[in-house]
Amino acid sequence: MWDRDKLITEFNERFAPRGPGEPEDVAAVIAFLPSEDARFVTGVSLPVDGGMGRLTVSHLSNKMSNGP
Repeated sequence: MWDRDKLITEFNERFAPRGPGEPEDVAAVIAFLPSEDARFVTGVSLPVDGGMGRLTVSHLSNKMSNGP
């Protein structure tokens, strides 16, 4: 069984050095997309997930099995 605290620690160490996301993090992207600064951003999926898309179950499973 996975240890929730170990999973959170592993995620924070690898992907979210600033800690969990805040609503303002998503709001900033929402404000950016219709702005002139995003005029060249077209036809893409833009995950706003703080790195969760890079987090894989197999990576965490291996990490927890092999230790730190």
